[in-house]
Amino acid sequence: MKAKLKWMIPLLAVLALAAWQLIPHFSSEDKAYYVAVFCGIDHHDEQQFIPQMQQIIEGSNSDYALQKITFKPALARQVIHDWQQLPPDAQQQATGNPLACQQRLTH
Repeated sequence: MKAKLKWMIPLLAVLALAAWQLIPHFSSEDKAYYVAVFCGIDHHDEQQFIPQMQQIIEGSNSDYALQKITFKPALARQVIHDWQQLPPDAQQQATGNPLACQQRLTH
């Protein structure tokens, strides 16, 4: 029994670390940027949320930029999920009002 525990605990620790590494982690600056982009797009067609955000984020790259910003679909989906969790009246108030939208989505 002790022999099993000897290798079981390190194995579980490695598995936990690997699982933690697979979960996407985003900085608060990245999230704030994606919220700002989301709040600036048209909110009438949910199917266009991701393509619009991707176009704005990747379209802001200059041809001569050394470090190009790459679109992070998981972060975009997280912001969209946060939006969808808002009550319909809060969504309506935030639509077309980027400042109110950003305040609602930044908890």
